[in-house]
Amino acid sequence: MDIEQIYKFLIEEQGVKRSKLSAHSDLRNDLGVEGDDFSELIESFAEKYHVNMDSYRWYFHHGEEGWNIGALFFRPPYDQVETIGICPQILLDAAKSRKWPIRYPEHQLTEGRPDITFNKVFLVGIVIFGGAIWLLNKFSA
Repeated sequence: MDIEQIYKFLIEEQGVKRSKLSAHSDLRNDLGVEGDDFSELIESFAEKYHVNMDSYRWYFHHGEEGWNIGALFFRPPYDQVETIGICPQILLDAAKSRKWPIRYPEHQLTEGRPDITFNKVFLVGIVIFGGAIWLLNKFSA
């Protein structure tokens, strides 16, 4: 197992250009891997190289896909911790040891996902408001 195999994996999985790869290229900041793409990449990596990911904490490494209006009012998990970059060298270390090598600092996240709950309530509110307007227009005409 060597770093070239990790590069090949990243090129195949994410279409990363070989010229952008070095042992210490940050997947998120240097290579633009984010959100669902990051999650899928890590899942595929763990499966391919048989890496035990029990200790992996996604929110230290990347954000989520899409726009999160609830994040304007409630901090999502990835905004509650300091980001830790992942580079090909870390992936190589994980593949060799078959376990996730990063030890995370002590941390405490807000319980639940109030940002997501806010998003759901907001969307339901819009639907109810839109439905009420539609009903008012329909029966007042």
